[in-house]
Amino acid sequence: MAQNGTLSARQRRFVAAVIAAPDVRAAAVAAGIGERTAWTYLAMPEIRAELAARQDAVIGHVARQLGQRMGDALEVLTDLMHSAESEAARVSAARAVLDAGLKLAELVSLQDRVAALEALLGGET
Repeated sequence: MAQNGTLSARQRRFVAAVIAAPDVRAAAVAAGIGERTAWTYLAMPEIRAELAARQDAVIGHVARQLGQRMGDALEVLTDLMHSAESEAARVSAARAVLDAGLKLAELVSLQDRVAALEALLGGET
C-alpha cells in the first residue's frame, strides 16, 4: 500500500503495466495482481497521479519525435506541390500544407487564450 505518498513495488509494477496493456484486466495479469485490486489501485489518487505523469511523459516523447519529423514532411509536400506531374497530387499536397497551417494557427490562438485566462485567474487569488 502507498505510504507517505510513495507507491509500493506492486503498485509501480501495476502502473507500468497499465501504460503498456490494452485494458485493466491485462494490466492486472501483467503486474501479478487481481483485477479487483487493479480497480482499487485505479481509484487511488497517488496511482492516478503517477499514471498521468507517465502518460504525459509518453505523449511528450511522441510529440518531440513528431516535431522533429514535421520539417521533413513539409519539405516533401512542398516538393510535391511544385514538381508533381499529377495535378491531383499537387492539389493534395497544397491542401495538406494549408490544413496543417490552419491547425497550427488555431492551436497558437488557443494557447494564447488559455495563457490569458490563466493569468486572469492567477491574479484573483
